[in-house]
Amino acid sequence: MNDRGLAVSCALVFAILLGVVALGFAQIASTYQWCEGDAAGQLASIRAVAELRLDATPAVVCRSGEVTVELPIAPAVAVVAFAVVGMAISLVTVVVTARRVRAAKRR
Repeated sequence: MNDRGLAVSCALVFAILLGVVALGFAQIASTYQWCEGDAAGQLASIRAVAELRLDATPAVVCRSGEVTVELPIAPAVAVVAFAVVGMAISLVTVVVTARRVRAAKRR
């Protein structure tokens, strides 16, 4: 594979991983919004309070009166973390490859 093909491929990987990050954040936000809205009705309460907990076991904690429900979001957090690392690697590869292509044109 030539340098241009590598740069284009890595740019495509970057764009795909950006979409994966967006979907991961959307899943976390959806769980959080469900807790604040629909959970109150399902827990037979007037209002549920959502809390985002990012520790060893990431979760959205829904509290409604004395009832507490923990909704795990560890898979979504892991997907976001790995996608961000992949984005960084692909971005560095695009920059390095673009510099090599530019240097080859000057010769």
